[in-house]
Amino acid sequence: MNINPLSANLVNILSPAQALGVDSNRTGAGQSDIIFSNILSDAMNSASALDFADKASGLELLMGQSDDLSGLMLDAQKAELSLNLALQIRNRIIDAYNEIMRMQV
Repeated sequence: MNINPLSANLVNILSPAQALGVDSNRTGAGQSDIIFSNILSDAMNSASALDFADKASGLELLMGQSDDLSGLMLDAQKAELSLNLALQIRNRIIDAYNEIMRMQV
């Protein structure tokens, strides 16, 4: 059974500025534009890739090419967690947008 370490994924989740190669000490609109525009798309791409891996391992199990039920369950949990992360990021972005729209100028 091949186990992928989660530490590489946690680095992207915990410090998106470093994962994108942005200097965290730099301030200004450029840094927030890069992070804001890429975080959701990265989360959705990750969720999509993990969903594809989950479906592939499920198909292998159904076709009898694999008997690794625990690997299938791990892939399913990874896909679910990744989707939940993407949805939470989307919800936070929408909440931030709504908060900005409620501000009086």
